[in-house]
Amino acid sequence: MTDTQANQTHVTAEWIRRPLADLGGLSPQDAAADPQARKKLEDLFIELAGHHVRLTALGLPALDPRELRHALGMEAAMPAHHARQPARPVRMGPVKRSALLDELGTALTGGDVDSVAFFNVKTGAIEHFMHNLGDQETARIAEAQANPDMRKVTPVTTDVRYGIMSDFIGLVEDITVAGRLRSAISGKGAFRRFREAVDEDDGLRRRWLAYRTKRHYILALDWLHRLGSTPEQYGLSPADYDWQPPSEEPDAAEAATPQPAAHEESPAAGETQAASNGEAEQEAVQAHEPTDEATEPQPAG
Repeated sequence: MTDTQANQTHVTAEWIRRPLADLGGLSPQDAAADPQARKKLEDLFIELAGHHVRLTALGLPALDPRELRHALGMEAAMPAHHARQPARPVRMGPVKRSALLDELGTALTGGDVDSVAFFNVKTGAIEHFMHNLGDQETARIAEAQANPDMRKVTPVTTDVRYGIMSDFIGLVEDITVAGRLRSAISGKGAFRRFREAVDEDDGLRRRWLAYRTKRHYILALDWLHRLGSTPEQYGLSPADYDWQPPSEEPDAAEAATPQPAAHEESPAAGETQAASNGEAEQEAVQAHEPTDEATEPQPAG
C-alpha cells in the first residue's frame, strides 16, 4: 500500500465516524443504520460523486463515494436511471421550426412555478397566466380550468430534462468531449455545468440546441397525442419531426409525469427546485434564440 492509499484509508475511516451537519449531526455510520437518515446519506454521496470527478480531474485529493460506501457496507445497487427505457431515435441535424411546438415545448420543459399554461384544443393557442397577481388573474385561471376546450400544460419533471442531456451525450462521437459532459452532469448544479460545458464549443452548442429542440418537439407531440389530438389538426406533419405515436407502454424518458429516479448521475436533492426555477427559465430563453442557428446543415435551437 502506498502512502497515498494509506492516507486515503485513514481519511475514509475518519469520515464515516465523524458527525456531519448534512446528516443532522449523525455520523455516516449511524446514518447508514437509520432509514430516514440513510436517504440524506445517499444524497450526500451524489454530491460527493460530482466533487470527486472534478477534483481528481485537477489532480487534487477527494473523497471517493465508492470507498465510503464500501467502508459502510453500502455497496451501490444498479442505479435506477439505467433502467430508464431508451428514448425513441432522434437524428442529429436540422429541424423544421414550429411556433406551436416551440411554445408548447417550452411550457412543458420550462417549469416556471410562478405561471401556468393552458392549451386550447380547438384553436391550438397557448395561454399563460401568472399566479399571485390578484383576484382578476385568479378568476381567469379558474375560468380556463372550467373551460372544456382548455387543457392545463403540466411541466415534465427535472428527471426527464436530465435524461435529454444524458441521451445527447451518448450521441457525441468524441469520447473525450462525451466524458467531460458526463462529468458535468454528475451531482448538484448539473444543468448549469452542462450548459457551460457545451457553450465552450460553438459547434457542440449548436448540435445540442438542435437536439434539445427536437426532443422538446417530440414531448409536445406526445402530449398532443395523449389529448387525443393529431398533429395534422394543427397543420403539423409528423414526418417533419421524426415523430410516430408512442407505444401503449409508458416511456419513462418521455412521459409527462414520470417518477423521479434516484441515481448518482442525476441532480441531487434540492437540484429539482433550482432547475425548475432560474435554470429552466434560462434554458427556455436559449430555446428561442435567433433562427439563424437553425439554418445550416444545421442545428437549430
